[in-house]
Amino acid sequence: MSHPTLSSLNGDVLAELASYLSGRDALNLALTARRIYDFAIHRTAVTFTCRNRTDLVRIHHYLLSGNPKRAVYLRGLSILASTFIERPWQEDPNWIFPKNTYEYSQAALIGDILEHSPNLSHVLLEHTAPLLQHDPRVGTAIAAMHKLARLELRDVDTNVLPVLAQLRSTPRILHLSPVKVESSADAKRVFALVQETLVAISAFKGLHALDLDLKNIPSPPQSLISSVSLPQIRHLSVHWWHAQIDVAQVFPNLEVFEQHVNSTLLKRSAQQPQLRRLSVAEMQTFEAVRYPVHLLHFRRYPRELRSFRRTVYEANPVGIALHCFIDTPGWLKYWQQLPRMAPRLRFMDVHCHTWERRHEQGWVNNFVQSLRRYSLVCLRIVAPPPPTPDSMDAPWHEDDIQTLAELPDRIAQVIPTLRYVAWAAKRCVLEARPDDYAWYESEYDCAAAEYTWYRVEKVEGESAKTLKPISAGEGERVRRFLLDSELEAITNIDGVYLLPICLSLGGSGC
Repeated sequence: MSHPTLSSLNGDVLAELASYLSGRDALNLALTARRIYDFAIHRTAVTFTCRNRTDLVRIHHYLLSGNPKRAVYLRGLSILASTFIERPWQEDPNWIFPKNTYEYSQAALIGDILEHSPNLSHVLLEHTAPLLQHDPRVGTAIAAMHKLARLELRDVDTNVLPVLAQLRSTPRILHLSPVKVESSADAKRVFALVQETLVAISAFKGLHALDLDLKNIPSPPQSLISSVSLPQIRHLSVHWWHAQIDVAQVFPNLEVFEQHVNSTLLKRSAQQPQLRRLSVAEMQTFEAVRYPVHLLHFRRYPRELRSFRRTVYEANPVGIALHCFIDTPGWLKYWQQLPRMAPRLRFMDVHCHTWERRHEQGWVNNFVQSLRRYSLVCLRIVAPPPPTPDSMDAPWHEDDIQTLAELPDRIAQVIPTLRYVAWAAKRCVLEARPDDYAWYESEYDCAAAEYTWYRVEKVEGESAKTLKPISAGEGERVRRFLLDSELEAITNIDGVYLLPICLSLGGSGC
């Protein structure tokens, strides 16, 4: 006698079983058999990204079907600007200044989806202002949600203020960008909106990270925004920052400040906490006052080394992440001066490049020798690739190629304090950025790569040091220790004995 299987049950029974499951449990049931799949898969948590009108119609039909409607299992929704394109810029008869043409007749579909998706934790809306104007239900539905952890509203106008005022969720991450304006009157109005928005979000006590994109405001008024205080914000990311916003006054407890494009003057008092990470293009500072940070990340190549050196001096970092050249006299001088500019420096992430078309023999060794005065504990380095046969650059000398191949060992011999070194031949290239010569970084790590990690060990009775390979996982734990620990713990690190103990204690016992 054969025993009944789950697949042999009739459809009503399977539907009843699936009705008690959701999320991962529903997914596990759906994957047990082909017949069960259709009963359970719709109860799994899903995330949708809408890129065009066809996507929107299909997503609307899918999510508003079923009983209960599948929208209740929706966890993430992104509506991109391309969803509303009526005529792409390639078809614009104004061929001198072509623009996309947008229309929002299908805004009601978005309103339907949001009204039936109470469990969303992440919402991204582009062209928020016209969406709120064409279907007020969009704003009402967002305000009524209870589980939003990440909210991204782009191209906002004054009609976003009621949404923020009535928001029932306590988002941890918030992204806001105003609509694009061109006249000075509109710029003044939108800049006032920025101030009102900051006042509105001051009520979000659980807000941890704020991303402000202000590039659409061409020339803000001279009035200074400093009356509002957002002490709950620990992570501030800004695009095209304006000096009219007093960073230190408005965000007194910042730990991470990411400045994506233009420079700013960042003044902080001695009573404010030290920044854990400062990510900048270059800082335009005019006073020789130090505002120490833990990790200083340069988002692009410096335009001139004088400003670069000054930024390093004033930040006095424990760690630096940067792009750099290693083959020019100016940069070699910079490498020699860096220990004096940043006496606390203990770890570096370096993405190396070459500038010269023709190199003198020994230029790689000159770079290695310039590191003798450093007190580094850890160095991650992405080496520059040799010229290809079809390149316009002259071939490198064999001695320089050999020195690059031995770079980890050569560096370990000249830096007496070095305990860890990581080496990669090429930087990882993100899918969204196919070129390997990017000026701006999307994250704090300018040297993301598949590294070969080594622990530097001293051999008793020998002056030379040896390199012991370690796993990528252990190397990543080393990096996390450096990012999370304080200067004293990093300085006193021991590559063989102390670090594993510190890692097992989460850094608290160092």
